Amino acid sequence: MKRLEDETTIVITKDMTADKIYYKILRAYFNGYKKIILVGSITDVQMDFLVMMHKRIVGLEVTEQKKDQIIITDLLKPEDVDLDKIVNQMFSFITIMTNDIILHISEDSYIGDKVLNRDSIIIRNHNLAYRCCNMALKDSIYLGKLKKTTNQVLVISRIIRSLDMIGTILIGISYLLNTETTRGMKKFHYKTFEKNDRLNKILDEYLRKWSKNFKSIKSAIKERDIERIIDLYVRRFETKLNIEDKNLQPSEHLTNIVDLADQLSRMSALILRDFMMY
Repeated sequence: MKRLEDETTIVITKDMTADKIYYKILRAYFNGYKKIILVGSITDVQMDFLVMMHKRIVGLEVTEQKKDQIIITDLLKPEDVDLDKIVNQMFSFITIMTNDIILHISEDSYIGDKVLNRDSIIIRNHNLAYRCCNMALKDSIYLGKLKKTTNQVLVISRIIRSLDMIGTILIGISYLLNTETTRGMKKFHYKTFEKNDRLNKILDEYLRKWSKNFKSIKSAIKERDIERIIDLYVRRFETKLNIEDKNLQPSEHLTNIVDLADQLSRMSALILRDFMMY
């Protein structure tokens, strides 16, 4: 566990954006550094990295700040992190995000950036889990504390990646339902479409079916029920978007929703496939 006591220094230059500073910090975080020292004169615009850090990373806090130096310390003990619990939390929050979209459709309400804001929890758990996985592959003592084999850690990291991708897909689906452009839609270059009640109803039916299947996946993985996991994997193609309605005319809106729904089904299947390797 000696590496956990190490510190790293990141030199900040004037041309560095807040995003670049954040990703340098994230790399140091993944590598298990306990203390990250930022050196250089940081502008107010560059300080926006702090907002991203607090939204997306668990445990990092600014513990000392001077004119030309900021010290960021990891206050979370890695040995206290339960990888299985992180995975379970990601499953739960994806279910909440799906329910938000379903509720929006049924109540015909404005969803805005709600799902995007929810996804920050997924990102925080994703980054924490990746940090633990990366440290475990570098440190055999920490790997032993996790009570996982190297293969199990690699498989868990793939499942976590798939869960992170599902969160991103749900954001895309929620944006296709907005009839007004939000701040998040502008950031990710989404455009608005005219409201289509029939298409929304079909999407609602699909998401309810997909969510039920997703909860079954979560339950089977939590119980380590390999027979049930294999059965869910074999029957995965049942969760498809039904677009046989003749009243639905081909459109960009329809194509986008079908594409995102297909991605959702495929990512769910990948989780099952990867867990069978566990």
